[in-house]
Amino acid sequence: MKEHKDTREMNGIGLFKKAMIGIAMFCPFSFVKRSIYKLLGAKIGHNVYFGPQSVIISNNYKKIRIGDNVFFSFGVAITTEDLVIGDNTHIGYQALMTGKIKIGKNCNINNRAFIEAYYAPIIIEDNVTIAGSVMISSHDGSFMNVLGKEMIAKQIILKKQCFIGNNAVILPGITVNEKAIVGAGAVVTKDVEKRTIVVGVPAKPIRKI
Repeated sequence: MKEHKDTREMNGIGLFKKAMIGIAMFCPFSFVKRSIYKLLGAKIGHNVYFGPQSVIISNNYKKIRIGDNVFFSFGVAITTEDLVIGDNTHIGYQALMTGKIKIGKNCNINNRAFIEAYYAPIIIEDNVTIAGSVMISSHDGSFMNVLGKEMIAKQIILKKQCFIGNNAVILPGITVNEKAIVGAGAVVTKDVEKRTIVVGVPAKPIRKI
């Protein structure tokens, strides 16, 4: 079995940075969080709000770029080495994001969404809605654990103005094209065509829009 280096390791975080991250997490004031992230090197736009107990953890805050009017709700947790969030994007209550992630403008990522991009990036284009408790993961270690094969790790792309319904699952390597709709609870194992609704496990197209 090929051994994978775990990119989640945060060995580069020194004592000072750990202290700053701890203050940012537990301080209830958004302006304090903003100031700490900027001090650590992040680029943060105007009118960005960080809710209580929200936190961004990184080895390199210089690779974090957040646009104007971005809202992080209560309890948002982000662990990243490379993060871009466009203007006017909303991150909901207790959303969890990890890895290399690019989010466009005017996106709505709802409560308890889980976006995991440790081993391959996830790109979310403009005006995308991700409903509550959606899980998006760009890697799958099942074959590696069971059969000793290589881990599957492939980029995921959510194209402009697509909609991902509550509790849907997006698997590695998937592209959901423009203005497509993924129904609630669907498990997406194949690319979704433009202006197409898919539902079910595994997700299948039911109509064009």
